[in-house]
Amino acid sequence: MRSFVLLAFLLCSAGSSVAADVTAVCKLADDKRTVTIAFTNPLGKTMQCDANCDMALSGGFGTVACAKPVPGGAKDQVLCTEMNKEGAAWVRVRGTEVNCRDPNGTPVTPADEKAEDDEADEMIKKLQKQGQDFIERQRQFQKQ
Repeated sequence: MRSFVLLAFLLCSAGSSVAADVTAVCKLADDKRTVTIAFTNPLGKTMQCDANCDMALSGGFGTVACAKPVPGGAKDQVLCTEMNKEGAAWVRVRGTEVNCRDPNGTPVTPADEKAEDDEADEMIKKLQKQGQDFIERQRQFQKQ
């Protein structure tokens, strides 16, 4: 099971590293009710980006989302500000996820996701077979 979790983590990391050119920073203001999302785009073209800020609350969690075109050359440009006027104040920023694509519709992430899925399926089958082989060897060992 650990191998499967590690494999899933590695696959997710590999997929998101392709879009790492555009970054976003979620910042919690001192009032603990305002979140700003600032983007940096070192590319020379505008990118359509979605950012999700995973926010911790005293009794749970929430998400602040932002979907905007990020101009080429932008550096720490605040494109979204959200205020939490009702309910509990935010405690901290837990994490940030950014996904961007070319405004012409060309995906920034690998286009051949089926090949990646097939490769992951093969790896899972291989790991399952290794696990079954190990269990069988243990059974044989115990019979001796």
